[in-house]
Amino acid sequence: MTASNFITNISLTTSKQLEFESSYLGLMDYMKALNVQMDLGNLARDRNQISVVGLQHPAVITLGHRADEMTEILMSQNTRNIPIVRSTRGGLATIHSEGQLVIYPIMNLRFLKLGVRDYVFLLLTTTQNLLEKYKIHSRIDLNGAGLYTEKGKIAFCGIHIREGITTHGVSLNIRNDLSLFQMIRSCGIQNLKMDSMSEYQVSATLEEIYYQWSDCFRKNFQPIAE
Repeated sequence: MTASNFITNISLTTSKQLEFESSYLGLMDYMKALNVQMDLGNLARDRNQISVVGLQHPAVITLGHRADEMTEILMSQNTRNIPIVRSTRGGLATIHSEGQLVIYPIMNLRFLKLGVRDYVFLLLTTTQNLLEKYKIHSRIDLNGAGLYTEKGKIAFCGIHIREGITTHGVSLNIRNDLSLFQMIRSCGIQNLKMDSMSEYQVSATLEEIYYQWSDCFRKNFQPIAE
């Protein structure tokens, strides 16, 4: 199945002749999602297309390209035999599981003349805007690559850029099992406190929250594209 089979819903053409498309893919294996990102990366390169996909992953521990498995994974706690995957994204170790919303924006930063730091800030600001809709207040930590509430880390950012094309993106704790983070040194920190949207009585589905995020992203992105 090619990337074009996944793309539905939002479509936007800007003054730079960009196509903006968004889709929620549901539960998808991590490696299969990587292939989708590669397909969408080709569209970003060849057709100036911005694609945003939202999904969930079955439980998987991922290691950024500079993460040392022996240091970042607490093997004695991985009693559930969760698979470990080496990722091309930046950062160290993280864990995805059902109930966590993962968002992958794929675009050509060179075409947009958008710097890496500004792009990361755009992703985190969009996520912060989304949380504010639910009266969840958070602060951006660029060094910690994520968003923090008073209770702990609620969102994560890890990206990869090759020839200007972005892959990976952000993940947001909604109603995932936070105890799984005890299996790793999340973002290089052992016993890092975590938070999730479920702690704030949020009843919206992941798909609904994804499209709210996508709408925020489109609105935040629009001034850049004009």
